[in-house]
Amino acid sequence: MLIDTGTPRSIVGHAISGAIIGCMLSGIYEASQYKQGNTSKDKALKNTLKATLEGGIITASGIAATNALGNTSKTPLQNSLEATACIALGLASAYGISQLINTKLVSKKDK
Repeated sequence: MLIDTGTPRSIVGHAISGAIIGCMLSGIYEASQYKQGNTSKDKALKNTLKATLEGGIITASGIAATNALGNTSKTPLQNSLEATACIALGLASAYGISQLINTKLVSKKDK
């Protein structure tokens, strides 16, 4: 164990919380941008969807890494490698979501 992180946390529960927070914050921002005429309705919805998914993924990977660091049944090296893998997977997933939404879901009129 590298760090005493306390009781392991629910990864799914925190992923849902992160997604809700991402949706709320992005939704407020994108609604404001839409009302000011700075973005289209479709683009605002796509940006909100992207922030929702990324918020959930990033939160889940952070919690999974924290749980890995505090696992007392493994060596510090194993904990570090597992935590690094969790963060790398979260980063790759967030990047993948970003690329998917930017390339596949953006219509020609949004470009």
